[in-house]
Amino acid sequence: MNKFGQCSIALIATILGVLSAPALAQTEVYRARLSPMPTTPQTVNEITGEGEVILTLEGNTLTVEGSFSGMSSAAIAAHLHNGPPAQPGPVAHALEVQEAASGDIFAMLELTDEQVQALRDNALYVQVHSENNGPGELRGWIYLRSHFDS
Repeated sequence: MNKFGQCSIALIATILGVLSAPALAQTEVYRARLSPMPTTPQTVNEITGEGEVILTLEGNTLTVEGSFSGMSSAAIAAHLHNGPPAQPGPVAHALEVQEAASGDIFAMLELTDEQVQALRDNALYVQVHSENNGPGELRGWIYLRSHFDS
């Protein structure tokens, strides 16, 4: 094969590699176990429930799907918060939630690069707020799903 043929093959391989790079974007799966998390001493005996949320990251797009049950009252809101384990933090994104004591949680979010890093650093959590406990009834920090499989 001549030099022109070798250059053409190398060029084609480079172009194909560049064009297929987005298709190789890694999918990361995370999980949050929701459990009662009192926000004040007065709510320790009032809050109930449990749930699970699966979060799938592709690029900067985060898909959030989960459910909760057994809360003391109907859910009124759910959020993705920024804060390391055991430390409350500010709201990063609103999540869709059924207004019931048991239901589903859903969202498709575009995260900033900083939020993606916070996710990877276990510094994001899901919180469900209820009628009786507006500051929050269920909370779960988000970890890479393999963290739970071991």
